Amino acid sequence: MQVSDWLQEALESAVRETKPLEDKIGLARLAILERLVSPASTNRDDEDALFEALDALRALQWERLSNLRELVST
Repeated sequence: MQVSDWLQEALESAVRETKPLEDKIGLARLAILERLVSPASTNRDDEDALFEALDALRALQWERLSNLRELVST
């Protein structure tokens, strides 16, 4: 499954950004959800890529939260 260039760029930017990552993840999630409910998004492959992107954002957020918990507990 190939991730769209703009989506790959957004994910990489979110990982590298020094701004609050939670804000970036939230904005990316919102943009993806808007694309999913858009009447123009009838392509099944696009929908699959968008759902995969949501999963990737969720995994990134969980990983970040896990790392924060480890830092706090040490």
